[in-house]
Amino acid sequence: MWIAYTIGLVFLIMLVKSMIIKPILFKEKWQAGVGYGLPAILCFLLFFMLAYSDYSSEQAYFKDQKDRYTASSWHPPTVSGSVTPSNPTSGQYVSIPISQDKNLQDGLVNLQNDLSTLEKDVATKTLSTSSASDDSKKQPYIDNNGKPAIIGDTDSKIYHLPGDPYYAKEMQKLSNNVYFRTIEEAEAAGYRAIKS
Repeated sequence: MWIAYTIGLVFLIMLVKSMIIKPILFKEKWQAGVGYGLPAILCFLLFFMLAYSDYSSEQAYFKDQKDRYTASSWHPPTVSGSVTPSNPTSGQYVSIPISQDKNLQDGLVNLQNDLSTLEKDVATKTLSTSSASDDSKKQPYIDNNGKPAIIGDTDSKIYHLPGDPYYAKEMQKLSNNVYFRTIEEAEAAGYRAIKS
């Protein structure tokens, strides 16, 4: 459909150029008018006929769907019984009655015990990581996005910490930089600190 429209536009451009400037492939302007005008008109007619047939077929489909819907006995589902709406912004909630079941109570107690155990594990891991970070070589250097902040220059095998004099300059060079979280990682990879 759009191919006919595009071809029609090409013929129309050739017709206008032949009428205004000089005929293309023809000796007289009237010959160019007939040679380009008729195909342009035919292509545009073909385009509009195809567009109209597509439109009319869609309308027939929608009409058929509407007739099928009105002829059927289907209705949307309805809720039986009383309906209590809740408005979450007002803080009014619908209470759901829960039967007093021994298994349910035992499950809730077990869940609370598991949560308490998990909280204790997290607290001990936090203490162990804070005591491990007392060593300056194990202290993590992380930027605001959680990415490593120690820059290692692969050319000179020197690492730069945030706040070092050449740190900003190294941040601009992206081609030969590697990043580390701790000084220990950088030294394990063969990098040394900058000499002050």
